Amino acid sequence: MADHPVRESIREIDDNSWLIGNKILLSRTTLPECTWGDGNGRGYSISDAPLPLPESRPLSDTSDIKLVYDAGDVSAVFSIGDAFCKVRVLDVPDVTREHATLAWLHQRTWSFAIPDVFHHAEYDGRYYIILSRIPGETIDKLWATLDESTRQHYAERIVNICGELAVPTNGSIISGVDGDTLSERYLCGRTVDCSPQNLRKTCLELEMDCSTLVFYHCDLGPSNILVDPENGSIGIIDWETAGFVPMEWIRTKFRVSSGMNLSSGDELDWRRRVMVRMGELGFTDVVKQFVAWSK
Repeated sequence: MADHPVRESIREIDDNSWLIGNKILLSRTTLPECTWGDGNGRGYSISDAPLPLPESRPLSDTSDIKLVYDAGDVSAVFSIGDAFCKVRVLDVPDVTREHATLAWLHQRTWSFAIPDVFHHAEYDGRYYIILSRIPGETIDKLWATLDESTRQHYAERIVNICGELAVPTNGSIISGVDGDTLSERYLCGRTVDCSPQNLRKTCLELEMDCSTLVFYHCDLGPSNILVDPENGSIGIIDWETAGFVPMEWIRTKFRVSSGMNLSSGDELDWRRRVMVRMGELGFTDVVKQFVAWSK
């Protein structure tokens, strides 16, 4: 069992070294030796933690490493220079790991940027992945500064990306790219059973066409889409819920998930634009069936 809460998965030894999950030693290094940079002319490298473990303490307020996301004691994200370290409790059995999905994605060419994987590991029921930082700001952060035409442009761009991603699979298993479990909790039901068999049962109950499955990110909320202000290019992060699903789920997810909301202002504006554009392009949904099923 892990010794510290997820939000304390990274602890500092001193100003230039840290422990990740008490298993990985993170060290500040010079650029030629580093695995990734810190944005200030130096960088970081990782190695196995020494035994016995050195004394460590929670991250100080002045630390260069920052906790940027904290979901109770289930998951956390830390900013480490030009990278992020994500830590998640493995609470769904046999779930497809994000590094496997990113490896599948990197075998193909896309019109948008995706993170590189610097390291991944599992210890004490937790999954650790260190990913490259995608340039830009999130749609959520930029939304209030964008004019009408630019907002519509990015909504339509994401709809096109959904179509680009919708690579069909020859299989009939609703799963991650490696055939393991897809952690799409919206389809799990009250038992939180995300097994391929249960996901297929749910999709059939919702009257989705399961004869052809396509790849989908499943969490294209405005905080997972980045825009590079230098050139307007798009980057997409957080691929941990991606996998093969019926085509109808693409538009349905935008219609039923509050996770697609903006964090301020007209919170529905982003997903409303995406959902409307999807309808114009022929994407269908099963939102009526979903509402009745989820009661």
